[in-house]
Amino acid sequence: MNLEIARENVASKQNEEVIPALKVLSDEGTLTDLQAVLALLKLGNPTIQKAVIESASSLIKRNLIEHFNELTPAVRQKLSTIMESLHPQIIEEISKDIYCDDDNRRLRAVQILGLLKKNPKVRDILAQLVKERDVKIRATAIKLLGNLVGPHEQQIILSLLNDPDKRVRANTVEALEGLGNKRLLPILLRFRKDPNNRIRGNVLKALYSLGQKDITPDLENMIDNEDDFMKASGLWVISQVGLNTPRIEQLAGHALVSDSEMVVNNALKALKVLKTPRAAGYLRYLGPRAK
Repeated sequence: MNLEIARENVASKQNEEVIPALKVLSDEGTLTDLQAVLALLKLGNPTIQKAVIESASSLIKRNLIEHFNELTPAVRQKLSTIMESLHPQIIEEISKDIYCDDDNRRLRAVQILGLLKKNPKVRDILAQLVKERDVKIRATAIKLLGNLVGPHEQQIILSLLNDPDKRVRANTVEALEGLGNKRLLPILLRFRKDPNNRIRGNVLKALYSLGQKDITPDLENMIDNEDDFMKASGLWVISQVGLNTPRIEQLAGHALVSDSEMVVNNALKALKVLKTPRAAGYLRYLGPRAK
């Protein structure tokens, strides 16, 4: 049975044709088929209802994994909610994908778990994944875990500040910021001059959001750095927190004439956030449109 015939059979709602058709849609269907599949629940046939639940859950999970980046956050969340309501054991099903051989599929499965954060099993799975060898899996798990653990369970994340991988450490800082615990400030302060641009930028942003407003000297040093990555990350922090001093404005303005497209783009974002007459002047006379 091909996909078109399967769709016709589902639409016809003929009992003897529906179940084989649902299997085809599970394996090949798109999200546009979901409404027709779920409509079969109204037939009141227990056998068909079971097949519908399995088919809809599989269809959603497959499309989330295969098209995760193409879907908006709102659509992802809606689909995951539907999937979880239909299939109470969906966490176990997704966990199977986490341990498959396809690295991209594994990463998508972890991201889907993050959408199911209300399920108590998710936190335990993510806590195990922070020990994964795969850096992308580990970094993603840390980022998601930051939204789930309470202030008394943060030791899981704190232990990762010394991870050998820079991306994991940077994500760990983001996770710690998400906890909103001001008692973490002394720990984060130790990393405010980290040699990695992303880690240092995340640390300064986290310090500022947690109440440590005196990050100006460190931020000015980042933007005045000869390294373009460090400069761009400093400008990114400005675009996130809106911190402004005459020196920061000047450095951001001068960054508009950098040879690095990355630096220029972040300088534009920073100056647009500052919204001062001086920032507007830099944008007008040194921005891309002025050239």
